[in-house]
Amino acid sequence: MGDPAPRSPSLVHLNATAAELAELVDALRARGMAARAEDAGADGLRAVRMDASLRTARVLAHEVANYLGSIRTMLYLLEGEVPAGSEAQADLNAVSQSVEAGTQFLSAIRGFVHAEPLGTTPSDLDAVLRSAEGELRGALPARTGLVLRLAGDPLWVHGEAPRLVRLAADLLAAAASGMTAGHEVILETGREGAAPPAGDPLALLVVRARDRVFEPDALARIFEPFVADRGHQGGLRLPAVYAVVTESGGTVAAESSPDEGTTLRVGLPLVEPPAGGTGSAP
Repeated sequence: MGDPAPRSPSLVHLNATAAELAELVDALRARGMAARAEDAGADGLRAVRMDASLRTARVLAHEVANYLGSIRTMLYLLEGEVPAGSEAQADLNAVSQSVEAGTQFLSAIRGFVHAEPLGTTPSDLDAVLRSAEGELRGALPARTGLVLRLAGDPLWVHGEAPRLVRLAADLLAAAASGMTAGHEVILETGREGAAPPAGDPLALLVVRARDRVFEPDALARIFEPFVADRGHQGGLRLPAVYAVVTESGGTVAAESSPDEGTTLRVGLPLVEPPAGGTGSAP
């Protein structure tokens, strides 16, 4: 049989960079947005962009899923028919690796598109993060240090413990992406008095990376898909954080400057401790 797995166009399309996908997203969401942009403030414009990005990501997820399904079918049909050690087998292995990478990318898209609230179970944010210190360190690149500065008193929020850990890990990974090895990322918790418009107190989850700086244009759109860390999963980490936190009634913000580096700030509404729980009510 002939060469069963030509490298083009399948691998070319499957291995398309996130930067190329970013251009697609930018072009699609620009349609119909210009007329509303002039009247929308910064928050309104972000809402418009996020809505357009969500709609685009849904289409993209559908197309990528179909594409990966077709390639998996091809691999299944060719399994056992290609001689081991042949050039064709090397090509099939390359396709299989690309399918795995594409599957991870599809999972990241779905995590953004299908963002769900953190949950309704009360959890002490400080206790959850303290017990998951090892997992949080594992979210950082090699030779990047983690400094924990926890509030020291219970911070009860609504959220399943594994999902709160994932939220913190995504913030850490996004902040550390592109940093020089040997630097540190700081994770802090604390309280904030009010969250407009309800005025409820917040538990703060703050990540600081002094060795990471975003240009003003990128900072203004840091929670939009493929703006931060194009070419890495980080291009979808912060949009997923934004979607999950806002669905949970929280707030997100980012600051960046050459002197202070980058700060990512999440606020989650404080709730009453559960029966038998310790700590003061918000």
